[in-house]
Amino acid sequence: MQWAKLVSELIQEHEPQRILDLKARKWYFSILAASYGAKVDVLDDVDNAEYPDYLKDHPNITYYKWKVEDFEFKEKYDFIIVKHIVMYYPKDYVLWTLMNNIYKHLTKNWLCFITYHLPDSYTITNNTDVYQYCLDDFKGLKWKFVVKDFWNYTNPVSWEINKEHHVEYVVLSRQ
Repeated sequence: MQWAKLVSELIQEHEPQRILDLKARKWYFSILAASYGAKVDVLDDVDNAEYPDYLKDHPNITYYKWKVEDFEFKEKYDFIIVKHIVMYYPKDYVLWTLMNNIYKHLTKNWLCFITYHLPDSYTITNNTDVYQYCLDDFKGLKWKFVVKDFWNYTNPVSWEINKEHHVEYVVLSRQ
């Protein structure tokens, strides 16, 4: 998990105190962030009863059962994780509504980590209900974000034989 190493390095380097993990699913990044002592708000629309008790009762993790598009941002965050979800939402929503909410609720000079699948990824080529994104989509935002880092990588999926996910990540900083 190349992106988990990157997120770990970002957390170690910047020491964020409040983190939002949008659409957390398996909670990998939430657990990672909480292990560094950050307070983590976890958002997903899956009932948290599916997760082990140690996650439901973790002192640094607060779970919110919301859909991303219905979530009401109330806090300011030092770091917002948006992993593998933007391609499931139309560009108008992501680039104008979601990124506006992220910008307004991200403390100054802090980071947003976003991943999305590239056009040749299995997820994109085999699913007609997804949207394609590229780095230029996030470079062209009207809000004062600075691209701090970006890269793409191949993520072979062990449970899906011969299927590769080609993913790009971008790290934006609010200025």
